[in-house]
Amino acid sequence: MHRLVLSAILVLTSAAPVAAQTPRVSAPITDVQYEITADSAAVGRRQLGVSMTFHVNGIAPVVLALPAWSPGHYVLLWFARRVQQFSPESNGAPLAWKKLDYQTWEIVPRSAGTVHLSFSYLADAVDRAVAWTAPNFAFFNGTNLFLYPVGRGFGWPAQVTVRTEPSWRIATGMDPAGATNTFKASNYHDLTDMPFYVGRFGFDSTQVGGKWIRLAFYPAASLTPARRDRTFGWVQKIFSAHTAVFGEAPFRNYTIFQRSDTVVNGGGLEHQSSQVDEVLTSQLDAGYLPGLYSHEGFHAWNVKRLRPADMVPYRYDDAQPTTWLWVSEGVTDYYGELGMIRGGITDSAAFFNGIGGFIAQTVGAPGIAVSDASLSPWIAPTDGSGGLYYPKGALIGFLLDIMIRDASDNHSSLDHVMRTLYNNTYKHGRGFTSADWWGEVGRAAGGKSFADFARRYVDGREPLPMDSVMRLAGLQSRIDTIREPRLGISTATDTGGVAVTAISPGGAAEASGLRVGDRILSIGDVAITSDDSFGTFREHYAGTALAALPLAVRRGAQTVTLQLPVRLFSRTFTQVSTIPGASDKAVRIRNGIMKGTTS
Repeated sequence: MHRLVLSAILVLTSAAPVAAQTPRVSAPITDVQYEITADSAAVGRRQLGVSMTFHVNGIAPVVLALPAWSPGHYVLLWFARRVQQFSPESNGAPLAWKKLDYQTWEIVPRSAGTVHLSFSYLADAVDRAVAWTAPNFAFFNGTNLFLYPVGRGFGWPAQVTVRTEPSWRIATGMDPAGATNTFKASNYHDLTDMPFYVGRFGFDSTQVGGKWIRLAFYPAASLTPARRDRTFGWVQKIFSAHTAVFGEAPFRNYTIFQRSDTVVNGGGLEHQSSQVDEVLTSQLDAGYLPGLYSHEGFHAWNVKRLRPADMVPYRYDDAQPTTWLWVSEGVTDYYGELGMIRGGITDSAAFFNGIGGFIAQTVGAPGIAVSDASLSPWIAPTDGSGGLYYPKGALIGFLLDIMIRDASDNHSSLDHVMRTLYNNTYKHGRGFTSADWWGEVGRAAGGKSFADFARRYVDGREPLPMDSVMRLAGLQSRIDTIREPRLGISTATDTGGVAVTAISPGGAAEASGLRVGDRILSIGDVAITSDDSFGTFREHYAGTALAALPLAVRRGAQTVTLQLPVRLFSRTFTQVSTIPGASDKAVRIRNGIMKGTTS
């Protein structure tokens, strides 16, 4: 999961119950079918209609449960709390049932035959892991809705039929099952890992290496043709770079589900053949978007397939902690940056800025081992270590890449580690262990031991040896301070430009006479066309001695020029740069990292 905003997670989990007791094993069931009603009437009530049909061989109790979380989203959300009007029946007659705990139901059949149960699901949550509806749209994950028989494993097939309006679209990664709006999965893991969009949304596709990359976006008008073409240009480059690491694209097709209405929080959640992204309307032209697509896209290999043994197979009834999120999420952050520079979306300066950003995020962080921090997202820690496995894991991946290349004279790399583990663990139906990971890192480095590195910097609390290792790639870092101007406003970007939505009391914008609703056209010499323009403005006028700048805005039908007082604020950042006169070997290592090549 790409972390941007966590407020919705905290709200949804504030009243999470304690872990459930393991219920008894269900009687076997076969011929499992689900039906989801997402028509105008259902979404108008902010609900989804859910039914499940299956066959039983006798009167033994059937025990069904809903997941407590969605893999990739390491938060217990307890989807059963949104179930209403639970009702099982057979041959038109109601069946006896009871709850064994807050996420588990026990149904008592009267005889062998078909059991049908139904319930309504409240779909009003603002979270990419939870079902959500609008008057002409529905989104859901399989973990939200699809009950499973407890203790019967997850290898059974199922079908899903969607009942919706004739003119509405359906997008999912599931395979068509033949009948109209009916889809199939060979096992529960696939069933719950392929989200659905239903309704009036935009849809388009492009090919990358013979695989279809699809873009489903809501609202349908949110992506202009220019934005759509730009997005496809990004994903073609990103997925080509990621595929080169592993040697294959393991999905039949890949879908980017993107919501851009005004109530989302921002961020992404990975699935095995898709990603679900929430992007504020004002951020549709933001510079971080290709990085979001790159991070979530790399997850199709790293964590959805290649993942720690602690998480193979997935369990759904409770938390599944691992000490390896620094690899699953942090190393993915590193490859998110690599996907962009190797794909030609960004340049070396942007890559160095990304590494500098990771360093800045770890400076001053609590002295907590990154393996310990990996265990903690389930409890939203208050010690300042929340999410530390992202930037620190990214830096560890970067350092290991340099050290492997240095020890092997640039004949091997972290790419080799990822590809070998993918082939030797995922393709053999298991997750990787500590021995797998560090053994492969050592072999890639020509037999070099990383036991001391793991003890001190992964399981230990020592500061990462950034400077000494980066020198091996002809790189250096320094902490610098810059004074830059700030306005004190919030904005939203749409087809009409950049509109002011809020003004901070006492800020420069308030002093200039700027009003909510004004559309900013330019500040000094900088044209304001999107949220990214403000970064250009801050950079352009950093350290300026000017007392004021002209601020051009459109106010109603008029263009008004205001005088914006310049108020500078200090910002500390970490700058990564090349070392002049670095050795040929260091330059080869640095270039190999950015190009994805070895000698």
